[in-house]
Amino acid sequence: MKKLLGILLFASATVSLPGYADDVTGKTLLTQACQQCHDNSMYSRSNSILQSYPELQARVEFCENASKVHWGDAQINQVIEYLNDTYYKFPKP
Repeated sequence: MKKLLGILLFASATVSLPGYADDVTGKTLLTQACQQCHDNSMYSRSNSILQSYPELQARVEFCENASKVHWGDAQINQVIEYLNDTYYKFPKP
């Protein structure tokens, strides 16, 4: 019984971590769509053209449109959040 309770508590804590579900979905979307054109090195290069969170938002929206993946607003936001949390670390407006 204690083992089952421990598993349930761990599972509920993992699912409720802020941003966890969005990061997993954002990463999946990025892997499926964005990496058809470029790899992750683009996000960590020292001479990035992106200098702010609004620029990141605009770039993800541009790429979503150019690649014709037809994401909804929630999916676009998940990719933006994943990229920012993982690579860019821009302050959010």
